[in-house]
Amino acid sequence: MDKNADDTEVNQTSEPSVENHANGTVENMSVELTKEQIRSEKRRIIKNVVLISIAFLFNFNAFQGLSRLQSSLNRVEGLGVITSSLIYGVLMLSCMVLPKLIINFIGHRWTIAISFWGYILYMAANGYAVWGTMVTAAILVGLCAAPLWTAQCSYFTIIGTRYAKINNEPEGAAVSRFFGIFFMFFQISSITGSIISSTVLRGAAANLTDEDTSQCGAHDCPWKNVSANLDSPPSKTVWTMVGIYIAIAVCAVLLVAIFVDNLPKELAERKPGLCKEILGNMAATFLHLRHKEQWILIPITMYSGFEQAAFNAEFSRSFVTCSLGIWKVGLVTLPYGFCNAAMSLGGGHISKYIGRLPLLIFGMCTDFCTQFTMWFWTPNPHQEYVMFILASMWGITDAIWQTQIHTVYGTLFATESEAAFSNYRMWESLGFIIAFAYSNFLCTRIKLYVLTGMLVLGMIGVFTIEILIRTKKKNIYEFNSNPNTTNGNPVTNDEKL
Repeated sequence: MDKNADDTEVNQTSEPSVENHANGTVENMSVELTKEQIRSEKRRIIKNVVLISIAFLFNFNAFQGLSRLQSSLNRVEGLGVITSSLIYGVLMLSCMVLPKLIINFIGHRWTIAISFWGYILYMAANGYAVWGTMVTAAILVGLCAAPLWTAQCSYFTIIGTRYAKINNEPEGAAVSRFFGIFFMFFQISSITGSIISSTVLRGAAANLTDEDTSQCGAHDCPWKNVSANLDSPPSKTVWTMVGIYIAIAVCAVLLVAIFVDNLPKELAERKPGLCKEILGNMAATFLHLRHKEQWILIPITMYSGFEQAAFNAEFSRSFVTCSLGIWKVGLVTLPYGFCNAAMSLGGGHISKYIGRLPLLIFGMCTDFCTQFTMWFWTPNPHQEYVMFILASMWGITDAIWQTQIHTVYGTLFATESEAAFSNYRMWESLGFIIAFAYSNFLCTRIKLYVLTGMLVLGMIGVFTIEILIRTKKKNIYEFNSNPNTTNGNPVTNDEKL
């Protein structure tokens, strides 16, 4: 990237570009740019999108790998699922206070870099998993997660909007494409994390009888299932896996801290008092609920948390670990990661041609098929391929929910992106909290019923949002095309004369 004087634009507007990272100065974007200046600006934006996406890949290959093992690796007294619920409980509370405060204070880039450290400490705690270490680490992750994700979502919305303006394309298309690129990398972390866990934990599964496997799948109840496959691996093996994860996550911190550009200072307002700032952030999160669209989006947002928690806890434990062994969790979730990454990348392009609603309907139908299969099919080692198919289908639909729900929030609430994405994380976290909290106390069949019910409620909300959006667009079109309106006021017959 050219850092010399040619990279400075002519100041003819207040629209800012991404900060020049080499010399720390902020360049102001102009209405009239040369082709070279536009190319330079677009390269800078794409560079930041890719670097942040890779950093999240490095960090979350560990967190996602460990999350899917919690119900099996730390199953004694429900340690794994209870601390997972605690993570999202703290995350939900921190959404109300921390994100905008920290972003305003240290900026988007440093918010991301520093927040990664909370996850690294959580990885280390899994090497010595007792209530004291795991609860402390879970609280740290919860405190770091809200600023991390809000900073990422806000950063991408801001630069996506900027990219759309200089590239003369719809704002929603650019934002959707950037989120698609991000979630492609993010879901690749599922693949790499699965490869690491399967390689390190590799071992032989116990020889189970048909009577043993009859307790798996929808029939699994945590308090009575004594399958030998549910035994935890040796401590040395766990530490090896954790050490690899920590080393990769540290690389994510360095990548963001050294190579990612700050956003312009003009986009990050500084408020004078700390108390006023905290109250302002809490007010911003709650005041965002004044939008009826936000209330309608709550069920589908919560479903996003429910379905991810179900995959990490119920599918991993009741279906994979119970019948095949803990080391197979990584292998079975590989197609989940591949399909999720592919759909994350292609989902934005597909929605461009067929629309958002058909894609969401496809996700709904696919999830219904997956959940109905899990209701009636009892897993066993002789039908291992079925679990790979279910994981693939789950990966496709999770990518649809992640990319399209983010896009809906980004486009509906473009002027309040930080408050909107704080709400997104808050309600998604509530879904995680509930799903993980009851995981150790309900049989899998009941949990599947709850999951399907949330999907139905969520899609009712999606259909309602689409109706509202289309009605609003129709009213605007009719208003603008009505010859009897002038400057927004009806024209009377006397005025025509």
